[in-house]
Amino acid sequence: MKFYDEHAEQRDRFAIVAFHDTRAKTFEELDAKMAAKGIVEKRWKGRPLPFATLLDATGETLKTYEIKAFPTVVLIDPEGTVVQIGGHKEAEAHLKKVLDGKNGQGE
Repeated sequence: MKFYDEHAEQRDRFAIVAFHDTRAKTFEELDAKMAAKGIVEKRWKGRPLPFATLLDATGETLKTYEIKAFPTVVLIDPEGTVVQIGGHKEAEAHLKKVLDGKNGQGE
């Protein structure tokens, strides 16, 4: 959310989609889980996520991208190529370079 907020003027150049673990089968279950753990208040400062949230009830997305822990960030370029899988700090650094035009590979 911090990256999303800090780059409001550049949102037409990137998209964020959040996936959650397979234990939540519905958005109602996800909302209850997030509330029970205090995630909305503690991590999101009382705000709902301002970007798309998808459920992966089958676990296929987690398998495809070999996600073993949360949070994991998967960067995918406009051509659909996986650029990076890892933590949010590395992803933010990479995205900042791309948004500033400093990655040497275009966007």
